[in-house]
Amino acid sequence: MNRLPFLPPLFTIIIVLFLTSCKTNNKKFDRLSSAKTGVSFINKIEENETQNVLNYEYFYNGGGVAAADFNNDGLIDLYFTANMGSDKLYINKGKGLEFEDVTENSGITFNGEWKTGVSIVDINNDGWNDIYVSVSGNVDNPALRKNKLYINNKNSSSPQFTEKAAEYGLDCNGFTTQTAFFDYDKDGDLDAFVMNHNVKDFNRFDVEAVHAMRDSLAGDKLLRNDNGKFIDVSVAAGIKGNPIGFGLGLHIADLNNDNFPDIYVSNDYIESDYLYINNQDGTFSDNIAKMTDHTSYFSMGNDIADFNNDLLPDIITLDMLPEDNKRQKLLFGPDNYEAYLSMLKNGFHPEIMRNMLQMNNGNGTFSDIGQVSGISNTDWSWSALFADYDNDGYKDLFVTNGYLRDYSNMDFVKYYADKKSDENASMLDIIKQMPSTLTTNYIFKNNGDLTFSNLTKDWGIELPINSNGAVYADLDNDGDLELIVNNINEEASIYQNLQQENTPQNFVNITLKNGNKSIEGSKVYAYSGGLKQYQEASNLRGFQSSVSIPLHFGLGNNTKIDSIRIVWNDNATQIIKNLQINQTNTINYQKESEYQSISPTPYYTEVQNNSFVHSQMPFNDFSKQLLLPQMYSYQGPALAVGDVNGDKIEDVYLGGGKGSKGQLLLQDKSGNFRESQQAIFKQDELCTDADATFFDSDNDGDLDLYVVSGGYEYLVDDFLLQDRLYLNDGKGNFTKSEDKLPLNRSSKSKVLPFDADNDGDLDLFLAGYVVPHNYPAYNPSSILINEKGTFKELPNEHLSKLGIVTDATAIDINKDGLKDIVLVGEWIPVTILMNKNGNFEKKELPNLNGFWQSIEAQDIDNDGDEDLVLGNLGLNSQYKASVNEPFTLTVKDFDGNGSIDPIMSHFIQGQNYPAYSLDELSSQLPSIKKKYTDYKSYSETKTSDLLTLLNDKESFTTQIHELASGILMNNNGELSFTRLPIQAQFSMVNAIKFQDINGDKLPDLLLAGNNSKMRVRIGNLDANHGQLFINKGKGAFEYLPQNTSGLNIRGDVKNMAFVGDKILFGVNNAPLVMYQKAKILTYQ
Repeated sequence: MNRLPFLPPLFTIIIVLFLTSCKTNNKKFDRLSSAKTGVSFINKIEENETQNVLNYEYFYNGGGVAAADFNNDGLIDLYFTANMGSDKLYINKGKGLEFEDVTENSGITFNGEWKTGVSIVDINNDGWNDIYVSVSGNVDNPALRKNKLYINNKNSSSPQFTEKAAEYGLDCNGFTTQTAFFDYDKDGDLDAFVMNHNVKDFNRFDVEAVHAMRDSLAGDKLLRNDNGKFIDVSVAAGIKGNPIGFGLGLHIADLNNDNFPDIYVSNDYIESDYLYINNQDGTFSDNIAKMTDHTSYFSMGNDIADFNNDLLPDIITLDMLPEDNKRQKLLFGPDNYEAYLSMLKNGFHPEIMRNMLQMNNGNGTFSDIGQVSGISNTDWSWSALFADYDNDGYKDLFVTNGYLRDYSNMDFVKYYADKKSDENASMLDIIKQMPSTLTTNYIFKNNGDLTFSNLTKDWGIELPINSNGAVYADLDNDGDLELIVNNINEEASIYQNLQQENTPQNFVNITLKNGNKSIEGSKVYAYSGGLKQYQEASNLRGFQSSVSIPLHFGLGNNTKIDSIRIVWNDNATQIIKNLQINQTNTINYQKESEYQSISPTPYYTEVQNNSFVHSQMPFNDFSKQLLLPQMYSYQGPALAVGDVNGDKIEDVYLGGGKGSKGQLLLQDKSGNFRESQQAIFKQDELCTDADATFFDSDNDGDLDLYVVSGGYEYLVDDFLLQDRLYLNDGKGNFTKSEDKLPLNRSSKSKVLPFDADNDGDLDLFLAGYVVPHNYPAYNPSSILINEKGTFKELPNEHLSKLGIVTDATAIDINKDGLKDIVLVGEWIPVTILMNKNGNFEKKELPNLNGFWQSIEAQDIDNDGDEDLVLGNLGLNSQYKASVNEPFTLTVKDFDGNGSIDPIMSHFIQGQNYPAYSLDELSSQLPSIKKKYTDYKSYSETKTSDLLTLLNDKESFTTQIHELASGILMNNNGELSFTRLPIQAQFSMVNAIKFQDINGDKLPDLLLAGNNSKMRVRIGNLDANHGQLFINKGKGAFEYLPQNTSGLNIRGDVKNMAFVGDKILFGVNNAPLVMYQKAKILTYQ
């Protein structure tokens, strides 16, 4: 070891200080003291018997902050709202982030109101920023709930304001969180959307009746500006005003690219978020269900920005899911799947407790990719701020976090439930029993590949604190963005951005001017080298916060702006070239042309068809085994394609679910389908058709139909689990064979016709699936040898021990002229059954245990051998896996009651923990309640501790090392795995097909999937809307955006099939979806 020589103490101190200084300077942000900035504002919260979180649930939601130039001196000033004290106004002195408190003589008043949001607006178009303050609180006196409008008196030294809310009709006295000003009707003045929230308890209610109500205090309002007077037009405009709206986040943006402003409202609790699309006629339609697959449950702050530089606005909503295991286990209560289903049946949109990053697909839909992007778990979060904090051309993400007390701590919830009946209990004493945990804010660097890196500590944001409202602004005009944060019971934070001081990058700021008219909703597109960026002017940013600042574009190393394209809010467009960088540029309004929306020509178009529907009886698998990773009874629909009636046109078999018969769809010369009634299918409608195939079983020249029986809802050895062979009379009429198949009453997933013994006829591989009610026990797989139309099982010890097999394909890997089987499944490795002259030897590929769902063979690189694409769970869930940190399943009848107990566990921050809440696990294993008498003790339990407690001797353990979908490239029989692009990891992949879509002689890749039957806490995997990847050669694929591919398939796709020029998508419990290939297009 090298040692420092002896040094005098003073010199040692100097070195330590120097090293510390170097370390500090490497950080992106420096939190400045109030002594430096002059900003000493504290949002102080004082609890008492009446004013507390148990009487007002939003007691700890905190205040907002606004950044704007209030005295028109070119410097950004600051305004902070206080819940229980006076708001504060600070002017920027222009001396290195120094501010002066000018509240006292500003005209800002305080009479005991509970202030929440602040909005910057030039309400009278005089060129001076006015301030609108939203007011709420658990206050009975309506006078203390009136929102305030401070009109700027145009004092160029110290700003002064006059309160005039009543004069404008803006003195609303509801429970307002935030207010947005925007010109929704495009008449040239600013209208207002007032977002309110409820303060009452609505645990039990008639959903239909409540949704029809209008609550004047809790319901949101749209106010139209009629010559300076604001008129409530909510009802006529289609704005919901029911009492179960708990509005916390509000943003205005053009979400469908028609240049009309739309509205996004984040609602807390069970009420769905609202996504109001502007109908361009003064009305709005709530399209949350049409445009998103699911949303956050406790939806809080939001932001809308183009985070991936595809020139489309994306949406982030924040929630409460912690990053660490301890807080996850402390704050998670029981999940009830029946309650979740009831919520959906009552018309609520699917919701999951975590942050959502809704990526814009460009076709009117969004896909949540928050988990694969790495931003889903930030605890109790409020402000989301997309901005380029390091000036590299990509918007990073800042998130404020914290709640003064752990209101949802399950130990406290239990304690409070017991104390409620005690009439002598002091409310304040009860509150003091509520734990308090300081958490850090978060900052994520945008990696430019749809993922973010958590750099909270590296960038200097690691201080534990309770933060709420926040904004960004370049306070010192040096070309980078500072962060300004409103904290509870702590001084407000001003984080100086040291980007330009440490590692300068190029940037450009854009200020739009149209006289004194509002530029709200105007758009700027910036092009620099290969970098393209998009921003829309919007004063609402962060939770309860607002900005009125230039639009900031980082440029990285690019030394010039090629062009700026502006789409003004009145539809005028303007292009600017030769713009100076590293400064603020003011662009004055000039109309060069009229805005026109341009959409790409899609590769596929949907063929309208709702006639053929897959359906099945509902069944809750979790009622049989609480600890399942997903349901196993929703396998179909099966799809089989072939010419069954000899007319040289392909027909389709659409499999049925339990309680619904299969359908034979005959195609005519025009490409239309009609159902051919087959009486035998009706007789078997209680079976679940898991898979099906047409093949000539008896060598009579026509196609027979083999249907695999699957499902989890049956009894073991149920006769309904017997597979079926339907024989064709050559004209498309089918009868069921009663003596051609061996008895095999077990749940299966796949049938694969192939010539196992090389005798010229087709034999069958049958994939064994989950034993009903006994997960993860599995049924044996088998090979049926075709002996002149009668099938006999091939004896093979390997086939009975393959595991839960989900799919298989037959290829000749070693080029010996014999078809080998490559199969995939759950908790098992990719497995090859090498064909040794009709006998099969098992080979497992190392480190490829997965949650595999599908496999498809294709010569991807045109080298003469077949490669393999594998569909997996994907990377967009809470489950993670690697070789070093596997996703693990431990199995045993731990409580000796005769039923299998599967316990999943996974790594969180380097430690292995059970994948269940205490309530979930103790419902399956009640004995653990003796050990874990509270949630705190369980929250600290590692998987090894739990298994020791349960006595895991003689248990069975299996692991998953890979959750990504990928490619097995075949190089002369040697298979090597690579992951598919990140878009392929958005969801579970159940179906894979290839088609040369662009005529370059390379097979392009189609993926489909999703799974809406996961555990409630995991939520729906639904971000795959049907995906097209262009083959770039040598095993590389490039994702084609949804608006270019033309695909938009929602729901759980279980199968795909080609029929002529059509692609069929079999969607569980939904109509069959058909797409048609457009003319051949060239994609570069």
